[in-house]
This record gives sequence, C-alpha cells and structure tokens, in this order.
Amino acid sequence: MKALAEGHNVSPEIIEKLRKPIVVAGLCLAWELVVRGMQVNPLLFPAFSDVVMHLAAGLGLGGSGELWGYIWDTLRVLLQAYAISVALAIFMTGLAVGNRWAREVLSVMTGIFQPLPSIALLPMAILWFGFSQESLIFVVVMSMLWPIASSLTVGFATVSPTLVRLGQNYELSRISLVTTVLVPSALPMMIAGLKVGWGFGWRTIVAAELVFGATGGGGGIGWFINNSRLFMNVADGFAGIMLVIIIGLATESLFIALQRLTTQRWGTETA
Repeated sequence: MKALAEGHNVSPEIIEKLRKPIVVAGLCLAWELVVRGMQVNPLLFPAFSDVVMHLAAGLGLGGSGELWGYIWDTLRVLLQAYAISVALAIFMTGLAVGNRWAREVLSVMTGIFQPLPSIALLPMAILWFGFSQESLIFVVVMSMLWPIASSLTVGFATVSPTLVRLGQNYELSRISLVTTVLVPSALPMMIAGLKVGWGFGWRTIVAAELVFGATGGGGGIGWFINNSRLFMNVADGFAGIMLVIIIGLATESLFIALQRLTTQRWGTETA
C-alpha cells in the first residue's frame, strides 16, 4: 500500500482512509463468490447481491419502501427511551454530586442493574404493561440509564479539585459551578456515556422487538426481521440485519463528529 501510494502520488492519509472500505468490499465480494460458487440454497443463505436488492427495494429504490416505516417505529421508541434515560441520569447524578447518601444509592443501583441484561426484564415488563410500547420503553430505559449515569458520575468525580476551588473562589453559585466548571470538564466522559447508552439501547430495542414478533405483536425493524423468518423471506431478513448495522454505524459516526466539534476542538480530549 505504501509503495502504491508513493508510485501514484497518493497521500498516506487517503490510503489509510481507504483501508476499511477495501476490507468491507473484500468481505462482500467473498460472500457473493462463496454463495454463488457453492450454490448455497438461497432459503438458507442468500447472496450478497440479492440482499442488497431487497434492501434497496425496502428503502423505496424500485420497491415498496416499507422499511422506512419499520425504521421509524424503532427509532421513535428508542428516542423516547433515550430522552427519558438522559433526564433521569442527569437528575440522579445531580443528587449524587451533592449528597453522600444519594451517591451510595446510585452506586448500589448501578452495580445491580448495569451487569443485568435488560432484555431479561422484558417478561416482567410485559406482565406490568402488556404487549405495548411502554414495555419496550421500560426495557430500553433500563439498558441505557445505568451506563449513562455511571459515566456522568465518573466524569464529575474526575474533575480537577483545583478547578472546583477556583470556581468557588470566584463565588460561583452551585448552578454556575456545574454549568461552567463541572460539565465542560466532564464532557468527554459524558459523551462517552451517551454513546455507550445509545449502543446498549439500540441492541436492546432490536432484541425486544424480535421477542414481540415471536409472540405475534407488531413492531419495528426487529419485528420485520422475525416476520421475514416466519414467511421464509430470508433475503428480507438479511436486509433488515444489514439495515441495523448501517444505522448503528451511522449513529456511531454522529457521536464521533460530536466529539470532534466539542471535546477534541476544545483540547479536553485527544483525537
């Protein structure tokens, strides 16, 4: 690669950026060649080109465009749960910063619920809320809340005491101290927690929708994947899985862009 870059006057930075796309393209080509070459039954494992065609049709490129409705159903529940989780995490962390007992309660609850796969709470959520959107929101909130709260707590705890005393010397109020000293200093951990929380929630909502699909209820992209299995539309199922991956990568890129615009630009985090 280096010799190629030097021979054609291509900068090493461009070559570095092309590594991952080249690897992905190679994997997709291998997928296509192996399935076609071994004549694998398409009901078991479709070719990559077939999956792409079904994905394009599901997104409206020469097809029904039905995937947009499933995407919106999933994202709508996820965004509601995310907003609730962030608000609860900020409230709980705010109490923990100023009160030792609240800090202990938050620490114990985080230690209990963070290792617990929140999908294990889905049967109880169905018992409490029925086969409803509230059940999904409850399970997703339980997956997001604790990593976000934990990151906020660690972020505030690692703020330099010198900065805190400096703010106190300037006679900043508690609110001003939080907004001008604690939050900017803890922002790298906060963004990391928001990113981890979103990742946990994204995986949980898809898994929960798969369970809802298995029990006969409607839902988002997870339900679409499960429904594809029931009707033996395997290529559609793979298209749904590919869409889950694409959306996950897109949101990851958004968080990376947020870090570049804030913490990396301000010098509080290295690139």
